[in-house]
Amino acid sequence: MTRPPAAARVQATGAGTGGGPSRRHRADARVARRGAADRVRLSHAQTRPTLRLALGFVLAAALAAAGGSPRWLPLHLFLAGGVVLAISGVSLMLTVTWSAAPAPPAGWVAVQRAGVAVGAAGVVLGREAGVPHGAAAAGGLYLAGLVLLAVLLVVTVRRGVERRFDVAVAAYFAALAAGAAGVGLGIALVVGAPPAAARAAHLTVNLLGLVGLVVGGTLPFFAATVGRARMSPRATRRRLALTLGWQVAALGAAVAGLAAEVPDLAALGLAGYAGGICATLTTLPSLTRRQLRWAGPRLLGLWAGGIWWAVAVAAAAADAAAGRAVFADRWLVVLVVAGYAQILWGSLAYLLPMLRGGGHERLGEGFAATRSWLGLAAANLAGLAAVLGAPGRATAGAVAVWVLDGVWRAARVGTRPVARPGRE
Repeated sequence: MTRPPAAARVQATGAGTGGGPSRRHRADARVARRGAADRVRLSHAQTRPTLRLALGFVLAAALAAAGGSPRWLPLHLFLAGGVVLAISGVSLMLTVTWSAAPAPPAGWVAVQRAGVAVGAAGVVLGREAGVPHGAAAAGGLYLAGLVLLAVLLVVTVRRGVERRFDVAVAAYFAALAAGAAGVGLGIALVVGAPPAAARAAHLTVNLLGLVGLVVGGTLPFFAATVGRARMSPRATRRRLALTLGWQVAALGAAVAGLAAEVPDLAALGLAGYAGGICATLTTLPSLTRRQLRWAGPRLLGLWAGGIWWAVAVAAAAADAAAGRAVFADRWLVVLVVAGYAQILWGSLAYLLPMLRGGGHERLGEGFAATRSWLGLAAANLAGLAAVLGAPGRATAGAVAVWVLDGVWRAARVGTRPVARPGRE
């Protein structure tokens, strides 16, 4: 006699003591909920408002930079606000999709989103207004948002049935741990007067830990999705796990060297991290003509951003070895603009049409709307201008073209779902 499916067993299971569900009843109910048919729809519904907030922070950062604000302000708006909000939404969505787990509770996702958004805005406003304790309190709220994201990821992956992507989720946990350390250092910077070494450590652990580990953990899987390709045979679970471990160890050495003012250790750690980026890039699917016809600038943006990321970190290693400040001036611009911003741009060019939905025809229209060779050229011209030391107007002009093109295309696609034809 064949064993009935989990849902049928749930209905047939008797009650436990006191009329409540038995242990087997509860276990089978959990099995029945796994892989729930509505998990993708619910996850997308949770991701859309998070990405709307992220786009708002990105636009605010661009406006702040254009208005001549001190560098720290657009940097925090873009990274702490825009990029980390995108990480919040997309990491949860990918974890639900990859692990075939039910979507996390919408209320808790909203609380986590608010913690990061309000915390990031509060840090910027508090520092700008000269209220350090207010900025520190906002930093605490931001930290709570990161911790809650880690909890939601743990709960989600434990309810999943697919484990092939656990290494990506492990990268997210490592990134959030680095982010917690970076936020703690940031709070200390706001309320006290720590040495310059602490500032360098704060910048590095956030740039390469909170952001970089997420990027490295996601790219081997996401590049295959964007290019409609199979994952590279080089992207084995063992190799990805070893690369992640290497990146974490290298980051630890770099931050320790910067904090303790030991240039050789910092340089060694940064050089090792740059090597880990190169190892990550070798696990991306090879570029083919078919993929380029389909994905075009979206996929090339991921690759180009990854290459700029490696170049900027390698340059930071050289600066550390020479006793110079790391991620200062041009290499910070290269890393943030040509590296991380370009990877974010390529990712959103794929995600926004997917989250809008509306059937194959409207999905194709959305992908056509975000297919921007102009944006790809402007992003890389901005990085090249920064490397060559061109006047700031050249980099700013390229970024302005890129932002205007991106805003126009994002507005064409929108961030709200549309019904399939015939269902309006």
